[in-house]
Amino acid sequence: MAMSALRRPVWMYRFLTSPKLVMGNMTEYLPHGGDLQKVVDVVNEQFDASVSWKDAEQLRKYWGKGPFLLKGIQSVADAMKALEIGATGIVLSNHGGRQLDGAPTGLEILPAVRKAVGQKMEILVDGGITRGSDVIKALCLGADACMIGRAYLYGLAAGGQRGVTRALDILRDEMQ
Repeated sequence: MAMSALRRPVWMYRFLTSPKLVMGNMTEYLPHGGDLQKVVDVVNEQFDASVSWKDAEQLRKYWGKGPFLLKGIQSVADAMKALEIGATGIVLSNHGGRQLDGAPTGLEILPAVRKAVGQKMEILVDGGITRGSDVIKALCLGADACMIGRAYLYGLAAGGQRGVTRALDILRDEMQ
């Protein structure tokens, strides 16, 4: 990698002399003005590897009545545990394959999870839903709904509100 950079002296000069990269959409929310490394540090500080099913149970109790969904369900056993603690729904998710790149997709585990929980809870699928046909597949396999993070975010990045509307129109057209 260093050799590649050395073969591009103009790029290297601009990289070294340019202002520090910042995340412009974070500058008003973070005290350090969106400094990229500090943003990463802040995000990493928010994760706690010790979160357990006991924590989920406590959250359910604090939440009280009303819908309570757990995201990141990766197996039938997880789905059954969520049902046991009183979740009204689950989100089958490998978090877009970013953190769990070797984990099964929501679509892969959906049929077994639906069979296990029946109609006792809602099932949403997150990850890999990029086309209208993916939504149809998920619904046919037993999902109640899908999450479409990347589809609308790409639309937002490309065209703002009109881009989001267009992304949703494309998904709707593909489903029809």
